[in-house]
Amino acid sequence: MWTGCCTNLRLFTVVVWLGVLANWSFAVWAIFLNTDSLLRTFNLGAVDSTVWIYNYSVLLAILSCFYIPAAHDPYRYRANAWLLIVARLIPAGTFFIGVAMGYMPAGFARLGIGDATFGIIELFLLVRLLHDAENVVPAPV
Repeated sequence: MWTGCCTNLRLFTVVVWLGVLANWSFAVWAIFLNTDSLLRTFNLGAVDSTVWIYNYSVLLAILSCFYIPAAHDPYRYRANAWLLIVARLIPAGTFFIGVAMGYMPAGFARLGIGDATFGIIELFLLVRLLHDAENVVPAPV
């Protein structure tokens, strides 16, 4: 039992940290480098103004800081662990809806795919590791 729990915990930690690094990379590029080159590199499409991407990136960098406690200890920071999944899936839906309704260029669906992928993997791993932890029978004293 503990082997599966530890494996799921390690995988959850790695996936969350990869997501944090991806978010911070996006944010640094948009905030400190050239936002237009970010849009071109990822083929996101042209936008009238990059101000909202700059603002989104600042919020993304701050939000990602709240993922770190859950990556370190999802049992202790269970609320953070669940909220980081919500904070992946809701923006993914926003990107998909924004593209479908014509509010965002079609390339922004890529960001939705990225967030949805992280969110679904994190959800799967969190459910498994919490399930494994509940099924561990303590050793007799």
